[in-house]
Amino acid sequence: MVRLICLALFVFLYSCLPLSGTVSSSNELSETVSNSHESDVLFSTGLWPGEGLPRFKSKVNLQPLQKPNSNSQPVTGLEIKEGTIFNFTETQYQTIASDSVTIEQTQKLIVTNYGNIKYLSKDAYYSSGKQTNLTLEKGNQINVLQNRAEGEMFFEYQGNIYAGGCQPCYGASYKTAWWVKVSLLSKSGWVLINENTVEFLERQF
Repeated sequence: MVRLICLALFVFLYSCLPLSGTVSSSNELSETVSNSHESDVLFSTGLWPGEGLPRFKSKVNLQPLQKPNSNSQPVTGLEIKEGTIFNFTETQYQTIASDSVTIEQTQKLIVTNYGNIKYLSKDAYYSSGKQTNLTLEKGNQINVLQNRAEGEMFFEYQGNIYAGGCQPCYGASYKTAWWVKVSLLSKSGWVLINENTVEFLERQF
């Protein structure tokens, strides 16, 4: 009887703990955290997840920040009112937590090697990197970082960052934070993008 009471108490206390983030929509593989700190970022890109050009409509009044992290100060005199449709001038897609995946059978991947980096700009994504025939042996481990577009993924293997099709990456439980820079009335600031802050409009192609 005592064991049952203890078990019931543990389940109740666990259910009361706050969640660190909200699960993203079904077409995204990652968990999107509600906020991020600069020191938490493991890897980031000047890109955005998925295909097409994203567009947003604010769900609440948004206060843009000076930098793309939740510890940053707000931009004085800049606010995005609830219901505003807005675009962005820059984007930063951050990996807050990676997910280690063990290769179950040897396979060959045709991917792009960007080397040992922590940040990849949009220009560098298209202009740098070396196409590589990568062999992942059974038992090797990779760190899945974030999704890109058209099913491609970013992952880390033996200290280098790779991008491309990666079957072992699919279904990994990495965590990301997506920030965009918005310019209004000669001022600009960063806004965290998730289902609590914006409505996702149809993308432009």
